[in-house]
Amino acid sequence: MPDHENNEAKEQLAFIKSIMQDSQKVVADNGDGFILWGVLIILAGISSYFLDAFQLNQFQGWLYLGFVGIGWIYMLTIHRRAKKQTLGNPLIKKIIDSIWIAVLLSMSILGFLGGATGAINLDYMTPVMFTVLGTAYFLQGVITGKIWVRNLAYGWWAGSIILLFIPGLPATILSVLMMIGLQIIPGIIFNRQWKAALTED
Repeated sequence: MPDHENNEAKEQLAFIKSIMQDSQKVVADNGDGFILWGVLIILAGISSYFLDAFQLNQFQGWLYLGFVGIGWIYMLTIHRRAKKQTLGNPLIKKIIDSIWIAVLLSMSILGFLGGATGAINLDYMTPVMFTVLGTAYFLQGVITGKIWVRNLAYGWWAGSIILLFIPGLPATILSVLMMIGLQIIPGIIFNRQWKAALTED
């Protein structure tokens, strides 16, 4: 191989390596969004179970609208205005942010319009939501080179399959455990990584 081609290949590898290193810094988000959504969904799920138990299903839609509304208001105000140091490649951060915005919008459309029109059976709404959520984790993990983040997607998908076959309280308990283990705890890990990355910089 000629020297110029060899040098060009080395430069390309160095560029790819630098992008991957930047990508891994980008994933060190402060984790507030992950934790917030996890807590909100847990509260919504538990509240929904009690509404169902007391035969107050007519309030289910308003319940989720309230919790999801709180999440969106936070993300578009406090979270958006928070002064955070950008870590890593801004383009990659923008791609990851775009993935999550697309996923949250998709989940909102499926949840509210799918439920209101009857296109999606409300008994299976949670596994539908979790399946879409797994897609975001998978893409973020691949883009950032974080295998453990990518593998969280398999947890979401496996849990979604199980939720399709179990009803009532067991489904609620599993959903809560998934939110804690696959959403809130990763959010805490992201927060620690973010603080560590800021310290290194």
